[in-house]
Amino acid sequence: MEIITERLLLVPCSLDLIKSLAIYRKELEKRSPIKIPSDWPSTDLIGMLPYYIEKLECDKEEFGWGIWMIILYEEKRIIGDIMMRGKPVEGVVEFTHHLIQEIQDESIAFEAIEAMIDWFIEAQSIKSILTECNSNDEQSIRLLERLGMKCTLKDGAFLYWELHHAA
Repeated sequence: MEIITERLLLVPCSLDLIKSLAIYRKELEKRSPIKIPSDWPSTDLIGMLPYYIEKLECDKEEFGWGIWMIILYEEKRIIGDIMMRGKPVEGVVEFTHHLIQEIQDESIAFEAIEAMIDWFIEAQSIKSILTECNSNDEQSIRLLERLGMKCTLKDGAFLYWELHHAA
């Protein structure tokens, strides 16, 4: 299972890969044909690794509904991730995304998330896609608006976004 775009390869993290990231990172960096930057995964994602290990060990169908790597294909290096909060519930999926700090090109984030949204809708029959961002994150706000998402709620420092797709 993978998604290929013009510049990117999106690949879900397997149980073995997540365990290697959590436990054997140095060895994984040496052996991986894909360059793993020092600032990936983010500290938020690192904190979630034990949770995803447990989810995948308990339910094989969770594969594909957790962490996906965003790989810059030509350079064969990880540049970020898209993280789902588990299998869809009643046609609704939630996700967050993160790019490594050196990637400032908004078009890369757009390309990755647009491909993921297309996969949600076409391959998985998802009806609603949810995400959130910080209310002062202008780059994410522009990106989510450009993707056609609508801000549905402001709660303190967070904005909540939705995209609905009619079947």
